[in-house]
Amino acid sequence: MRNFAILGAKTKMMLPQDAMIDTIVMNDVPVTCGIVETPEPAFSQEKPGSEHDVLIRVKAFSLNYRDKNRIFSMTIKGVDTGFYVVGSEFVAEVLAIGPAVSSLAVGDRVIGNNNYPKADFEGVSPGVPTNHASKEIQILHESKLIKIPPSIPDATAAAFSIGAQTTYSMVRRLEIFDGANVLVTAAKSNTSLFAIQALRQRNVNVFAISTSNSFSAELERMGVKELIVVDPECETFAAHPVIGPLVTRIGGFDFVIDPYFDLHLSRSIDVMAVGAKYITCGLYDQYLEMIHQQRPRSYRTNRELISVMLKNLHIIGNCIGLTSDLRAALDDYDRGTLKVAVDSVYSGRDVGAFLDRTYNARDRFGKVIYQYD
Repeated sequence: MRNFAILGAKTKMMLPQDAMIDTIVMNDVPVTCGIVETPEPAFSQEKPGSEHDVLIRVKAFSLNYRDKNRIFSMTIKGVDTGFYVVGSEFVAEVLAIGPAVSSLAVGDRVIGNNNYPKADFEGVSPGVPTNHASKEIQILHESKLIKIPPSIPDATAAAFSIGAQTTYSMVRRLEIFDGANVLVTAAKSNTSLFAIQALRQRNVNVFAISTSNSFSAELERMGVKELIVVDPECETFAAHPVIGPLVTRIGGFDFVIDPYFDLHLSRSIDVMAVGAKYITCGLYDQYLEMIHQQRPRSYRTNRELISVMLKNLHIIGNCIGLTSDLRAALDDYDRGTLKVAVDSVYSGRDVGAFLDRTYNARDRFGKVIYQYD
C-alpha cells in the first residue's frame, strides 16, 4: 500500500530508483518527501476486540498546519534511514466491516470523525482518528468515521473534516446573535475560510483581517463585508487607521474568531465590545523553535488582561468539535449552503509540488489535495 511520507536523509537511497520522491525547501529547511510502499494491515472479523473495526482504502488526503511540526520533527530529529507518514484529513472507501458495525457498510465513502473532548464509544480515544491520514489502507473504529453524502466530491471531502468540525463548534459555542459584528483573523487560513463560509448563513457583519489584500474579491463573494490589511508588526488593532475608526463607528466587535491566539489575541482586546466573545482553536508557533527561527512577537501584557476583566470579555479556547458539529456541516454542504475552498489537486509523481503548494505558495487559496490514482 502507498503512504505519503517525510524521508530521513538516507532513506532515498534505500528506495527503488523509480520511487516518487522529491525535495523542497520549507522555512529554509530542505524537506524530502515521497510515496513509500508498505505491507497492508491484516484485517480479521474474528479477532477479539475488532467487532467495531472498519477497513478503509484512502482515496485522497490533505495536510493541515498541525502537520508542519511532524514534518520538521522527522526532518530535523528523525532517523536517517526512516520515514514518517503524515496526513490529517482523508476521504476513503469502506472495504470491510466488523460484525458489530452498524453505522457503515461496504462501499460507503467516509471521512474522519474527530469528535472531542469525549469519544462516542467507550475505550476509543477522542480527537483525530489518525496522524497518518495518507496511509492507503487503514483499520479504524467505526466511531472515528462518518459517512458522507454523494454530493461531496473526493477532493472536497479530503479537505473537510477538521476544518468543518472545528469551525462549526466555534460558531455554536459563540452563540452569535443577529446583526452582530464578527472579526475573523488570518482570513486566508483554512480555518478562517471555513468560519467565513459558516458565518455567511447568518445575519451578521463579517470583517476579516489579513496581511495582504490578495483574494479580496473571493472573500467578499464568500460574505466578508470588508477585508482589512494589517501589518504583522501592528501592536494593537485599535491603532490601525482602518480598524480604529471602524470600531468607533460600530462600537466594537461582538465576536472574534481567531486560529492563532499567539498572533492576535492581545491585539484584539482593545477592539472588542463590552461583553464580547473571543474564540481560538490554535497557535502559530508550533515548530519555529525546532528549526531555530524567530518566534512571533508576544503582545500579552497585564494591562490587556485588566481590559479583559473591565470589559467582561469572554476568552474561549476550542479544540475540534462534536460529532453533531460535523453532521451539521455535512448537512449544510449537502443543502448547498456551505462551500469548501479547494485550491488544487495533485496525484502521481507530483509529491513535491503537492507539499510545496500546501505550505509555500503565497497565492494558495484553500486546501491542497493529493489523490491516489
